Amino acid sequence: MRYVLLSETGPSVSRLCLGTVSFGTGLPRAAAFEQLDRFYERGGTFLDTARVYAAWLPGGDQASEKTIGAWMKERKLRNRIVISTKGAHPDLKTMNVPRMEKAQVSRDLEESLKALGTGCIDLYFLHRDDPAVPVTEILGMLEEFRNQGKLRRYGCSNWKLERIQAADREARRLGYEGFISNQLLWSIADINTAGIGDKTMVAMDGETFAYHAASGKSVMAYTSACGGYFAKKRRGLPLSPDLETLYGGPSNDALLARLPAWEAELGAAAASIVLAYIMAAPFPAVPIASFSSLAQLDQGLAAADLDIPGDMLEEIRRSRRFLCP
Repeated sequence: MRYVLLSETGPSVSRLCLGTVSFGTGLPRAAAFEQLDRFYERGGTFLDTARVYAAWLPGGDQASEKTIGAWMKERKLRNRIVISTKGAHPDLKTMNVPRMEKAQVSRDLEESLKALGTGCIDLYFLHRDDPAVPVTEILGMLEEFRNQGKLRRYGCSNWKLERIQAADREARRLGYEGFISNQLLWSIADINTAGIGDKTMVAMDGETFAYHAASGKSVMAYTSACGGYFAKKRRGLPLSPDLETLYGGPSNDALLARLPAWEAELGAAAASIVLAYIMAAPFPAVPIASFSSLAQLDQGLAAADLDIPGDMLEEIRRSRRFLCP
């Protein structure tokens, strides 16, 4: 396992971040513990979760955070794991109504601390934005939480580029470290914007990529494995309408056709190449990936030690449009 600094001051994390959205629900506790054990044994140190995960399921509220908390307590590993969690997500019944009031975010943070069984979150993300709230106010709120010892660093998730840029300018003016990382929808696949069902989600585009390349701000990429789109297409397995709508198109078909040759050249599985592409960005970039089995997890872990040759990487980048209207 290799590691990367998310900012000049840290933290240092494994190049792969284990996504845990289904821990304690779709992936029962025992199976989740197996994945966590394997991930840690192979050098993994970075876990991603959120206050809202599994809240859409009966009895699922905070199941992911609680499962991680139970595992860290049982294995006595809290000090060796970097935890990324998220708050300030809209109520699931009113996704168009932001939740950025200080009392709301504070409540989310306190509930995450309790579920995870920790006194401090390593990296706390605002899961959504509220453009009506000045970035100065939001940064001040987060700095207050940090001064209280409840979080070490913070980031933004699903924020539009212009708001990130405004927050970065204000952080420099005020002498804050500010958002050290941006968590957004990004993978090797081009995305059909019409297929993004949740319109509050923000995906990587060319302008955002250029901003990260120039600023060096780190990225955490969710849905980085494209929901298994390429693996399912190659095996002739049925695709859900949502997956086909999101990724179906000529540019991804062309990429799919090249994968066998790249697998042969690198001696690596396509699933590993897909994740290694994110890691090869010209700024710190960590894919968040979830797995349904230990075999899939092993392919993900292999990506952390895989280097994509420059000519292959350039070929992939030339063919990518990021977003397709």
